[in-house]
Amino acid sequence: MMRKMAHKSFILKISICFMIIMQGALSSCVYKSNLKKHIRGIWGIDVDNSYVERSVEIDLVGSALYIGKEEVSLPWNNHPLTGEDSLSTEEKEKKRIELNVLSEKESKGEWDVIYSTSDSVIFKAPNHPLNGRYKVQIFQEDFHEYMILSNDSTYLSCYRAGY
Repeated sequence: MMRKMAHKSFILKISICFMIIMQGALSSCVYKSNLKKHIRGIWGIDVDNSYVERSVEIDLVGSALYIGKEEVSLPWNNHPLTGEDSLSTEEKEKKRIELNVLSEKESKGEWDVIYSTSDSVIFKAPNHPLNGRYKVQIFQEDFHEYMILSNDSTYLSCYRAGY
């Protein structure tokens, strides 16, 4: 009789532990899903309250950040026109168009919430200076919504476009 009670007690403890683990896993998935839905949209980057420290020269054109369902469009990085003194007007224009196409292509990528820390995202745009992992902080102030994206070398202060 004592053995049966001990066995039932052990099964009960295992069941409770399993339920706690499952509840934690489910709430983590729900939080990730909510974060993923919440940050989608067009965000403006407040350039005056942001900084980007990279080993390469970075000159972002515009301040719009588009976060879609799975895709991201980062602000274009301006590529300087080099050797323009030796180019004709037509060659300069052709080179500027090529650099603009390159900037647009580099700004496109994918993004996702990082599973291990549900308050972080990763932007996957390999040739863009803002490629990488960011901690996300979202807050509301009056009727305005703000988002801070930060890592060891970047601090982007964003606001929801349209407000």
